[in-house]
Amino acid sequence: MAKSHVIIGVATWFAAAPMLNLPPTDSMYLGLAVVGSLLPDVDHPQSWVGRRTRPVSTALAATLGHRGVTHSALALFGLMALLLHMGNRQGAVSALAVGYLSHMAADMLTPRGLRLAWPLRKTWGIPLCRTGSPAETLIVAAVVGSIGWYLWHGGVRPGRMLHWRQGSAWGMVQGVVQEVTRPVPACSPPRQAHRSGPPPRG
Repeated sequence: MAKSHVIIGVATWFAAAPMLNLPPTDSMYLGLAVVGSLLPDVDHPQSWVGRRTRPVSTALAATLGHRGVTHSALALFGLMALLLHMGNRQGAVSALAVGYLSHMAADMLTPRGLRLAWPLRKTWGIPLCRTGSPAETLIVAAVVGSIGWYLWHGGVRPGRMLHWRQGSAWGMVQGVVQEVTRPVPACSPPRQAHRSGPPPRG
């Protein structure tokens, strides 16, 4: 479920950001981690992100099916390489990748598993719960609790790091896109030093 992926994605980002030397509460990085945690389901027209990306999600579902290429290592590495080639910031790409990986890891806990080596048909997974079942809620709580315990005993207090912005998740995503695409202001020419004294005689 989308809310489970977002919760796990955010929790994973708080654990991964210090290892990447990135600020976990930065709104742009946090937003990209949320985007990454939802992005693989772009191949399902009924998913949260799929309903907002039609007709792309419809075409992907019709041609490649759900949990196909977008849930594979090929998609993750291909997306990272493309974004870096386009000149995106390495930190931003890392945040997106962390969220993407959290989605794939969560889906591997369901009976269907994932075709990580797509287009090969072999699946990988540990069938612990079904999507939308009470067991899913328990696993999400266990993941968040484990990460919270790790952060607390690692000297990081999650309660002091969280500074949520008001508004919907989609509004935060739009703000992230604006931040990433905002042009860098041009440097103004250096001002000439003021010269004191009378002007030079011609």
